[in-house]
Amino acid sequence: MTDPSPAKKPLELLTATLPREQIGPFLLLGVDKDATLQEIEAAWRQRVEWVEQGQLGVSVDDLNWAKEILLDADRRILADLGSLNPDTSDGQLRQMLAVQGSDEWERPHWPIRDVPLPDAPSIPAEWLDDRPADESSLHIPDVPLVIPGLERILAESRQQPVDPWDP
Repeated sequence: MTDPSPAKKPLELLTATLPREQIGPFLLLGVDKDATLQEIEAAWRQRVEWVEQGQLGVSVDDLNWAKEILLDADRRILADLGSLNPDTSDGQLRQMLAVQGSDEWERPHWPIRDVPLPDAPSIPAEWLDDRPADESSLHIPDVPLVIPGLERILAESRQQPVDPWDP
């Protein structure tokens, strides 16, 4: 993922209607969190090329925004905290995937078929419940207007000093 070469085809991330701030610049540009400035520039150039060819469903404005964020060190840290990219900055998840198995998505080796769902079985009428009779047999308890112990809890909370830094 760190070397965007022209031979690779773009992997389009379907993000529905999430705002770019929530998707994050790392996923928009397809770079790791520890990517160098050269890797960010190369990924940005490749993504812009894909957008111009109609191969990527992201706007150039979003790509420019992602590049600006990643080139600024302070904004990059904030984006790292608030984006969808789950990996840590030192790539612990990527390392675990390398040890445990491939981090590339594999196509299933079996043929995918569209099989129609079977029809739902019919249910005999005598199996169905009589809803009005069931509702009338339920006993709904009265809800008290006063919560027991609420006055004591409020009085105790007023006596204690409030410290916003104490969890």
